[in-house]
Amino acid sequence: MRKAAVNRLKAGMVVSRTLFGREGQVLLKAGTKIKEKYIKSLKRLGITGIYVQDERLEGIETAEVVQDSTRQEARLLVKELINEMGRNKKGKFHCQQEKKITRVVNQIVEELLANKDIVVNMDDIRTIDSYTFSHSVNVCILATLAAVKRDFNAEALQEIAVGSLLHDLGKVKIPDIILKKKGPLTEAEYAVIKSHPVYGRALLSESALCAETVLNVVYQHHERLGGQGYPQGLSGAEISVPAQITAVADVYDALVSERYYRKAYLPHQVIEMFTSWAETYFDVEVLRTFFSFLTAYPVGTHVKLSNGKSGLVIKNKPGFPLHPVVRVLY
Repeated sequence: MRKAAVNRLKAGMVVSRTLFGREGQVLLKAGTKIKEKYIKSLKRLGITGIYVQDERLEGIETAEVVQDSTRQEARLLVKELINEMGRNKKGKFHCQQEKKITRVVNQIVEELLANKDIVVNMDDIRTIDSYTFSHSVNVCILATLAAVKRDFNAEALQEIAVGSLLHDLGKVKIPDIILKKKGPLTEAEYAVIKSHPVYGRALLSESALCAETVLNVVYQHHERLGGQGYPQGLSGAEISVPAQITAVADVYDALVSERYYRKAYLPHQVIEMFTSWAETYFDVEVLRTFFSFLTAYPVGTHVKLSNGKSGLVIKNKPGFPLHPVVRVLY
């Protein structure tokens, strides 16, 4: 199985992992033979790649970080919540929303605990949807897995999962014209954006989800180790560890995602960026935790080696995101 760019798909290839749409509907089932009309539809939907079978990688499988059904449920919940909070001028949670959030994050925690030794490729957790909804779920999965790696207890895992899933909730108070602006923000617009952690904490503080860890994650996820962040300009140990973890997950997913104003960076480029930011913006130990499970070159990636030979990535080694195991082809 390997990830193939849609513009390089050919009729007759076989889908190896079920592809889901924006509303959780199945677009292409695993085992489906690709036809030209499917390729055209994928391009029209803006899908850039899918997993296909490859006999050169026979017997090599990649484990799911969380089940597709769990990921889809979480994404739809975030979408529903953000839409409701945007319409609700009082901005209050109701009991059913709190119960749904608790159930979904408990499922995510349970599945990550069962897969704590997994190596993560962002393509494995990304869904086809607007950035806001998929980003919230991606950050939740990444931050919670980092907390699992650091042996957080059950209560702390649930709280970081809730906080990271809802870390951008305050953006419901930010006008779309600013959130979706394609060009550079003005100083005044950036000041408005920087208010979303304050709004997020206020929205959550009156709910049953207002544990201190949750509020810290929502309020502090844009703080930076050297005091360069917002809204308070906290530094070092003033920033809670769950918030520091969520900050890394937030920035990582943002950089590997395509945005209104730029193309997505490649995973290996982002890992190199984080390496250069260690001790300035992000804690070294927190980064080491992420590097223990992130991968720059997913299984099935075609790579050119330093000796000029070509190969396919067949395995990733925990803790060595830039050094995969490669099967040489020619």
